[in-house]
Amino acid sequence: MPTLKETLKRLATTFTVRDIMIPRVGLICSDDEKQAAKVSDDNPDFNVIPIPREGQLTGYFERDSRSIKRIELDDLISDGTSLLDLVEILEDRQFSFVLSHRHIEGYVHYSDLNHHLVKLAFYVILEALERVALDSIQGRDDRESLKRDLDSNRFEQIEGAYKRTGDAARGLASYLNISDLLRLAAKAGTVDIEESVVTAMKDVRDGAAHPSNNLVSSYPDVKKLAHVKRECLRVLGAM
Repeated sequence: MPTLKETLKRLATTFTVRDIMIPRVGLICSDDEKQAAKVSDDNPDFNVIPIPREGQLTGYFERDSRSIKRIELDDLISDGTSLLDLVEILEDRQFSFVLSHRHIEGYVHYSDLNHHLVKLAFYVILEALERVALDSIQGRDDRESLKRDLDSNRFEQIEGAYKRTGDAARGLASYLNISDLLRLAAKAGTVDIEESVVTAMKDVRDGAAHPSNNLVSSYPDVKKLAHVKRECLRVLGAM
């Protein structure tokens, strides 16, 4: 059975930017700089309109600034960039062009973080964190301990769900969600984590688990997602 570190390494190398980027053939481009503003107005869903020159993408029109810019080194990322690393790259910029074999072959926008493969990556690391948190409270997951350590309303919800399941119920601990487990682990002193981070992790876990939910709904959400990634890896690395 692979270790957690091996699983995370495999996750980082298996899914990369090339799996979620918009390939060059799918980009809405302008034939020249003069037409770029009109192409942008005709395609209001896209903030960036690439502009090719001699068969290569060399610049772009930016809708918000209404200006034409050259594609610089800072605008580029490798197509082998892992999806987890992409989150932190997009924390500092809303989009990047994707370089493959020394040519620009795609484009990625922060909205692409809602791709199902990005969701899968976060689901995996959050599931790992949940498992680690559960293991860390062994011996404190019986009924009396949970009643003592959980908020009374939350304990009643969990016990109610357990009783409604009847003979198929596996135990109260199986009804704990990731935020319950992290709070219990923090109370037990086995995990060092702030309440605001627990809430953010629960939001990301919900977004990753439901096809209709988004990980990011606006650009500020990227910073929260990047913070969740860093905190997940920090806690996992400390356990």
